[in-house]
Amino acid sequence: MIRILDSICIQFYPRLRLLRWAWHGPMSLSKFQLAFGELMVFSLQQGANRWLIDSASLPPLGPDEQAWLSDFWLPCTEHLGLRHLALVLPGDVHNQLIVDSVISDGQRYVKANIQFFSDASTALDWLTGSTTLMRDMELEWRAANAFRCHARGHFVTC
Repeated sequence: MIRILDSICIQFYPRLRLLRWAWHGPMSLSKFQLAFGELMVFSLQQGANRWLIDSASLPPLGPDEQAWLSDFWLPCTEHLGLRHLALVLPGDVHNQLIVDSVISDGQRYVKANIQFFSDASTALDWLTGSTTLMRDMELEWRAANAFRCHARGHFVTC
């Protein structure tokens, strides 16, 4: 299942309770807070305990986003019950330093097995333990993103 919102794309595979997300579009603190709030609610509703965070497409984060993540959002993640967290690292050094800092801050809240990856396919392979399932999820993800490009920013549920 794919959910495409204004700023975030979410993929959920119920059998494994696996949630994947990536940022799409411009950044503002209000959009950031709204998207992360929706992500938290969705994860709690679905009982997701495996996350793939693809931060490669994340626009540059500012000090306000970093402070909000560390001070307000991370303490709430303690209630998610995450067991496995795969993080696709951002390409730019600025965001990589921020992600490193936030992960460091969050270790007291997130008790998951955290692994870092350079691409989403490898991260999915680790989370699913199945090359076939990884490929199926990648195909679904690519199709949803192609549809998003066609829909140009409309709220869509596939």
